[in-house]
Amino acid sequence: MKRLLYICLLVMVTALTACNENTNDGGTIHPVGVEEEKQPDVKEESKPNVPGVKNVDVLNTHGQIQGWEKMAEFYQNMRIGTVSELRIVHYTTEGDPILTDLTYNGESLEVKYDTTQDNFGSGEVITNTCGDLIEETNPTNVSYIAVDCEGLSREILQISYNMSQQDRFEVELKYGKELENEINTLTNTLKQETDTQAESDFDLPDTVKQEVYKKLVFANYLAEKDIKTTCSTKDNRNYYLKVYINGGDREYRWASCDESQDAQNLTEIAEYMIDQSTNIQDEELDITVQGYVLEKKDDMILIGQELNRLDYEWIKDELQHMELEGIGFDFTYLEGISTDEFSLGNKIRATIEGSIKGSNPGKAMVKEIEKLE
Repeated sequence: MKRLLYICLLVMVTALTACNENTNDGGTIHPVGVEEEKQPDVKEESKPNVPGVKNVDVLNTHGQIQGWEKMAEFYQNMRIGTVSELRIVHYTTEGDPILTDLTYNGESLEVKYDTTQDNFGSGEVITNTCGDLIEETNPTNVSYIAVDCEGLSREILQISYNMSQQDRFEVELKYGKELENEINTLTNTLKQETDTQAESDFDLPDTVKQEVYKKLVFANYLAEKDIKTTCSTKDNRNYYLKVYINGGDREYRWASCDESQDAQNLTEIAEYMIDQSTNIQDEELDITVQGYVLEKKDDMILIGQELNRLDYEWIKDELQHMELEGIGFDFTYLEGISTDEFSLGNKIRATIEGSIKGSNPGKAMVKEIEKLE
């Protein structure tokens, strides 16, 4: 009976979608120029589609994460002792699915790692019992790691949003009734329509652009979006967003009256940019670094930036056998501190005096420093 109701609902949603001329195709939408009668929303939980695999909650397609909020929900359920299950699929480079099933019984976590559909893998199903799941957040990534396991600790999922790893990242935002306002980091243009037209040069700080990129990653911005451009509401703000990423770009058009999750995510990003563009300050922002202590030397400590716990455990063992340039992380010597206050393996956050000189490893003078839990 439930299956029959599901099929009927699916048919209804398909029919409504076919009748809607204002949804986008692949993220690019062109308004039709006429107002549509607002239809009641059809609520349906959308899950990632993986051929041959059922009940997928989270899908990692080479760093593009769909359903990450289910991972966060599972983590929160564990914090309050709620029995939960979660299925994660990672695609290999060759396009084969690897399954990770998490089962929390209120006391311990079972992790089942299934590579039977990986044509180039071991073809095994490995099950471990773990004591806990930790969430480790860095400025450019967040990791979920199963710890206190019968076997080795295992990284369950990492979401990376490091803007500096992209060859190019710029954004163009237009907004308003007639899209009369503009924030454009590609041309460094700020245009705001008030009583008198104002257009000026500006430079959106990298810290703000990094946050925009993070929000776009969590919104899975490269996936197709179900958003609309017109509605019957008169007092409405329209948006146009173009994201320039590496050698390509992505466009979105939507209206503030759109209550879909995709539209709400994009509106949050747009409004964040608008708020930040009105609060741009001329003074140079402090540089902050975060990472694990790998080495103590004279009055300096060496940190590996943006590492999680598993990265640290691997790098500390390889540090004596590899050149830092070949490890794939940024390393910095922090000077001007009392090294007695720190131990190898401490995670720290430091504010830099001036800038970091050189790279891998760089050197920087510390203004403030603190240990993190």
